[in-house]
Amino acid sequence: METRRTEILKVDGLYKNFGKLVVLQDVSFSVAEGELIAVLGPSGCGKTTLLRAVAGLIPFDAGRVLVNGKDT
Repeated sequence: METRRTEILKVDGLYKNFGKLVVLQDVSFSVAEGELIAVLGPSGCGKTTLLRAVAGLIPFDAGRVLVNGKDT
């Protein structure tokens, strides 16, 4: 029996620059209902910027964030 994956969050090709500094470059991932994810990396790699962009607290320069299939 195949389990159906209900995607609740999709980040597709996210880019964020601060001036000439590229902070996020083509970030893509999805999260299904019931899944738990973690964002890991060294200091200054863009973790907080990614979370702020996904939450809608800062604008991103390119890409899409979809929640339950709808653009945010």
